[in-house]
Amino acid sequence: MNIAVIGSAVTVVSMIAFAGIAWLAYAPRYKKKHEEDGMIPFLDSQTPPAPRADGDDKTRI
Repeated sequence: MNIAVIGSAVTVVSMIAFAGIAWLAYAPRYKKKHEEDGMIPFLDSQTPPAPRADGDDKTRI
C-alpha cells in the first residue's frame, strides 16, 4: 500500500471521528446535561474536599 493512501485514510477517519465528537457535544438531547455540568464550579458545597490520594492533605491554591 502506498504511504499516501494510508495518510489519506487516516485523515478521513480522523475527520469523521472529529465530526462525531462535535455532533455529540452539540446534540440537542445533551443540552440540559451540559448546562447542568457547566454550573458545577458555581455550586456551594457544604462538604470539605476529599483528602488527596498521595496523603498530602494541605489545601493547594
